[in-house]
Amino acid sequence: MKAVESKTLTLETVAKHFQDWRSKKEKGERIPDRLWLESIALLCDYSLNRVARTLHLCATDIKKRQHALSAQSGLTTPGSTGMTFVEIDPTRVDTAAARTAVMELERPDGLRLRIQPQTPADTLALLERFLRV
Repeated sequence: MKAVESKTLTLETVAKHFQDWRSKKEKGERIPDRLWLESIALLCDYSLNRVARTLHLCATDIKKRQHALSAQSGLTTPGSTGMTFVEIDPTRVDTAAARTAVMELERPDGLRLRIQPQTPADTLALLERFLRV
């Protein structure tokens, strides 16, 4: 399953997606993965109960899907505990403190990298390559 960007999703938008799907679905048809992913992505901005109530889903089912997704991909999902995203401001990379600092990065697959950057360009290029941005 691919991650869904929550910036483009609102509760109303996802509710409309569910409404459209429900109006066209066959009897016994399961909710598509893309709709589950959208509902999980909403947890960044809305409470679990509000998402479940608005989308007419069981909160327990959303949590199960969320945990299954994070276990399957090794990634954290909105509302789950685990790694935190830290944005690196390129303007702050070129400071004396940044050149003497030691950075340790860990990818979701467990690979770790520990570096002491010397130049900002090298640091950003290495980060992009390591994190496969």
